[in-house]
Amino acid sequence: MNLTRLGVLLVRLGILVTVGCASHPPFPESSLTGGVWEVKIGDSLTPPVVTAKRGDEVRWVNTTSGPVDILFYVQSQVDLISCQKGFGSTGWGYLFGSLDQDFLVVATVPPNESASLCFAILGTYVYGVRWHPPLTGYPTRITGSVTIE
Repeated sequence: MNLTRLGVLLVRLGILVTVGCASHPPFPESSLTGGVWEVKIGDSLTPPVVTAKRGDEVRWVNTTSGPVDILFYVQSQVDLISCQKGFGSTGWGYLFGSLDQDFLVVATVPPNESASLCFAILGTYVYGVRWHPPLTGYPTRITGSVTIE
């Protein structure tokens, strides 16, 4: 394969990836159902367990003096989330639309700010909250869960 063909192939691949990522419609930032459940992050989660309906917004509010990370591991983000604010995904599966890759859905929330998700699929989703950097007097990581009925 000569250099010209390789260059053309790489350009086409770049265009394909760019179009594929850009064609995914952005998620709305708030609930379409109107239900909002708030979790306050302090030295613990209040409440640590949330039970909501499909499409309800779960909002995490950071009441600490430093930023926190909220982390979810999910099998696939396709059709799982119906709204989001402040969350992003990492992993090759998200980039290429693969259904068999794990996703790390994460938000870094500054003090006195919030991030939120709306779940479209029934189930229980466990998440972790960690302080970034760890704050004195706070645990380094705590977990909570969201159950969608």
